[in-house]
Amino acid sequence: MPDCQTPNSEVKTAVASKVIIATTKAEKEEIYRLRYEVYIEEMRGERRHTEADVAERRFRDELDDHAVQFYVRQDGKILGCVRLNLRRDGPWECEDRFELEKFVPAYPIQLTMASRFAVHQAARGSVVMMQLCCALAEFMQKHEQRFCFLDCHPKLLPLYSRLGFRIYKPGFKHPKYTYVIPMVMVFGDLEYFERVNSPLLPIMQRYPHTTVWRDLLLRNFPAAGHTFMSAAMDGEAFWDLLGTDLVGTPDSERPDILFGLTEAETKLLVSMGQIVSCRAGDPILSAGESGREIFLILDGSFQELRQAPAVHQDEAIVVHIFVPGEILGEMGYFTQGHRCSTVVAMENSTLLILNAKALDRILKAEPQLASKLFRNLARIIETKYCETIKL
Repeated sequence: MPDCQTPNSEVKTAVASKVIIATTKAEKEEIYRLRYEVYIEEMRGERRHTEADVAERRFRDELDDHAVQFYVRQDGKILGCVRLNLRRDGPWECEDRFELEKFVPAYPIQLTMASRFAVHQAARGSVVMMQLCCALAEFMQKHEQRFCFLDCHPKLLPLYSRLGFRIYKPGFKHPKYTYVIPMVMVFGDLEYFERVNSPLLPIMQRYPHTTVWRDLLLRNFPAAGHTFMSAAMDGEAFWDLLGTDLVGTPDSERPDILFGLTEAETKLLVSMGQIVSCRAGDPILSAGESGREIFLILDGSFQELRQAPAVHQDEAIVVHIFVPGEILGEMGYFTQGHRCSTVVAMENSTLLILNAKALDRILKAEPQLASKLFRNLARIIETKYCETIKL
């Protein structure tokens, strides 16, 4: 078994001059401090990440005990870091939700999980994130890993799907954090990296190509062929699902968020979204958590729960039932604050997730569409407010 952490290891990548694997305690402590700045201070994660050391301003957990830590340094300061855990070195948290045993014969020796990406504010929008991703890909290829997993926050779906990760099963409520969606990258599946135009493609082209691992994934998780759809990557399937209900129908039959939009405007808006599935009982939104994504219900139903009055503190009351065509999470988009209630799927359902950054871009690039969209959102918020005060 090759040694994964040679002293002062440097991983060459297609876009990076140097990405370093931490081997000393001092290097790792710097990584834990950067994580603290991003996850605890910037993202206000002190309630979610109880393992963080507030006094020492460091954020680590038990998975760091056997992780490979990558980082980028410039002018003496760590600008970005990411953690990789090889399953052969020990179990992962929540690994039962990933159904790893279905990845035999790659399980457990050839499976990895990426987590704890953190990029310093000063390096956002730079090549640092891509340097780290390329380093991970190169490392996993050299060590003959077949699958790389991660649990993805909905807002990061566009980023990770663009890299070559794909959804293969419905999401779940992480016991420590928020609603996350399992994603997997399949090594050797060059066709898929070409299809999504992944920036990791040059790395993948240097290593053997095979469909064996993709076929294993699709055999055990048939939904992996279509559980993640965007107009850019799965155009035909995307519009087959959305076209009937959202495009080319009269306003009276369309979701309120699309009222008054032309067919071209509707296509532009929904093409920026991603289609995901969820299971009955999944909490899509949780009170107190942050998030700016807007969820449009395509199929299924959801119930909004709020804490009962003080006399019944352990109970939650249902304040609204959401059905296809309604949206979730719009207040979080505007306030950039925390979700005010919990929303749980009542049955297996399908959602179109509208990414907050994509909506922000519409404001600048499509003012006429933005005017209609935000007028619709204002009406929806007003209606919900009127319903709330009647309770």
